[in-house]
Amino acid sequence: MTPFLSLLLPIALSAFAVFVLSLILHMTPWHKGDYARLPDEDGVMKALRLFDIPPNDYAVPHPGSGEYMKSPEYDAKRDTGPVMFVTVLPSGPWKIGKMMGLWFVFAVVVSASVACVVGTIVPPGSDTHAVFHHVAVITFLTYAMGAVPMSIWYHRKWSTTFKTALDSLLYALATGWIFSMMWPKM
Repeated sequence: MTPFLSLLLPIALSAFAVFVLSLILHMTPWHKGDYARLPDEDGVMKALRLFDIPPNDYAVPHPGSGEYMKSPEYDAKRDTGPVMFVTVLPSGPWKIGKMMGLWFVFAVVVSASVACVVGTIVPPGSDTHAVFHHVAVITFLTYAMGAVPMSIWYHRKWSTTFKTALDSLLYALATGWIFSMMWPKM
């Protein structure tokens, strides 16, 4: 078993690498098409502003219960549309610092979790290929697989999920490389 404390530096460096890679990827046009503009965006925003909708996740029409979902009223609402899953954010400027900070904390948690798992599988002084393989696979699964249910259940575009998987592959390769280069030698 590899001591967790001996992996603190690769944990920090891989989280930083993921953070920087994600910044680079999101500064390019790669994710530009992930969200579409509503027709008459200004009109829709003006109309919705009247409802003063608090920040939350919403389903429209709201299913309420299994019984209601079987009702003709619910079917009529779905047939008439629009049918949406909507996340309403607080109005005002983005709190980008907080969001980036939380993303970095998440990257640290992912790297630390990967270190915990791989540290029980690969002892100090092991072949760097084994370290890279285990770290990269677990890292990829951690970052990529959470997006798949969003496409299955909430109809997020599969192209967005595919791009998230490619991003995750880059994060996994970087994390695997850093861990394999810094794995304790014995």
